[in-house]
Amino acid sequence: MLGIIQSELLKMRHTFSMKLIILAPLGTLLLGYLLSGNHVQLSTYNWWYFMVLPLVVSLCSASMIAGEKKSGMQNIVFLPIQFGKIWFGKTAALVILLFVTNLFLWIATTVAGMAASVTVSPLDGLIGCMLLFLTYLWQIPVIMQLTCFMGHMKVVFVSLAANVILSAVCAEKEWFLFVPYAIPARVVCPFFKMHVNGIPLEDASSLLSAGYVFPAVIVSLVFALAVFWGGSKLFSQGGWVHE
Repeated sequence: MLGIIQSELLKMRHTFSMKLIILAPLGTLLLGYLLSGNHVQLSTYNWWYFMVLPLVVSLCSASMIAGEKKSGMQNIVFLPIQFGKIWFGKTAALVILLFVTNLFLWIATTVAGMAASVTVSPLDGLIGCMLLFLTYLWQIPVIMQLTCFMGHMKVVFVSLAANVILSAVCAEKEWFLFVPYAIPARVVCPFFKMHVNGIPLEDASSLLSAGYVFPAVIVSLVFALAVFWGGSKLFSQGGWVHE
């Protein structure tokens, strides 16, 4: 299985998706500095989870399947490997990239904060980035499977729109747990200490409480396992034979 994951990462080595894993955090950091100066951390983290990370996850996940579709899935059909294992390998490769890009964003933003003004502590920043990693996992198999049925850019647009709109509308509602797209923006509130729109939280805000973080992460992980299993079954049964 490790060989399949390594193979998938090697296939992505010279792709735009691989470059995006590093360029996206750097671009977000630059945007944060241009917009907020010494308060670069708050601006960077806000743009990251609200707009940039959803775009990165959507592009990378959709590109993983789009590349195979261009060859008519021949690279998969003729491999003496179960389709379920190939699905796992592709998903695992994207999970690794999701972890790396969030970790790199944290490192870059923490260093920038020390050079400017520390508004988010290194520990809070790390916790926030790891929470984003965990709560975005479910989107990888969903986007991959949608790309099997739809065009590459259609999936990216739909995914990005769902993330931006639903997180903006639902993240601060009491029932946010029922909207998976809203969970990432909500769970980072106690650590980044800002509203979804980037405005700092008031001292007495209920969003500063971390009591809902653990249940939210569990919901996201359970959903991730469910959609991964469902996507694996569809892929194994020829669910990629669509245009």
